[in-house]
Amino acid sequence: MSRLPPTHAVLIDRRTGKPVGPITPIAAREWPFGKIAGSEILWRYMDFWKFESVLTKSALFFTRQDLFTRDPTIGDVFEGVFSKGNAAGWSDSDQAFYDAYPVEQSPDKLKEALEIHRQCTFVSCWHRNTKESREMWNAYTGGPESLVVTTSAKALERFVRDHDIMKSPVRYHGEAFRRSLVFGWSGISFYKPSRFAFEREFRMVRPLRNGESVIPDNKADYGRFVPIRPRKIIHRVITHPRATDTFKKEVDALMSRFLKARKREDSTLLP
Repeated sequence: MSRLPPTHAVLIDRRTGKPVGPITPIAAREWPFGKIAGSEILWRYMDFWKFESVLTKSALFFTRQDLFTRDPTIGDVFEGVFSKGNAAGWSDSDQAFYDAYPVEQSPDKLKEALEIHRQCTFVSCWHRNTKESREMWNAYTGGPESLVVTTSAKALERFVRDHDIMKSPVRYHGEAFRRSLVFGWSGISFYKPSRFAFEREFRMVRPLRNGESVIPDNKADYGRFVPIRPRKIIHRVITHPRATDTFKKEVDALMSRFLKARKREDSTLLP
């Protein structure tokens, strides 16, 4: 996928590959996707049981998007849906498209469709930084029995090879910003309110595949596991600033089984 914003939108006939209507302008400021350097360091803060799951299953867990709204530690009610700004009207890109094409324009029906869409969308979130973040420790771990792993954008690009997965930094915006659907239904997953900007998130989004289904209240459908090779993805493992010696030994024992080439590190932050 190109990370450069297109200048125009047009409907294409799937059979012929040719345009079937007028070309409409796109506002570059509304483009949700981006690209980061392959060398950029990415961090994932997690409780120990999640780390154990990554290693024993050789898989990353992608959480179903609508569950982020339910999680009190995250609590983004606009996750995967329209923003506050959309209550005042369409984005400029969407408005231009709807002016040119006789397609569904009911906000209420689109809201219902977006709610269904985010129940069928799975997300893995990573933090962009060059060092540890106490704010991220506090927001995304349950206490001292937790850790953070690091990787690089290049590693996720090379070793998370599922071609259905979209990868991009998140775009943060103010309350008046209107999210656009003209870039595709998954594009709306890469917008977040500016109050979450401290996350500096790089996000991987996996859509529901053909033949798959989701039962919202079924725990088996709370997410999807994406196979990985942990030794290729995980570059560093750092335990919580208040981690006990007993917990550190537990992490060491697990790493000796699955990450023999890696050595656990102590946090550089004060307890």
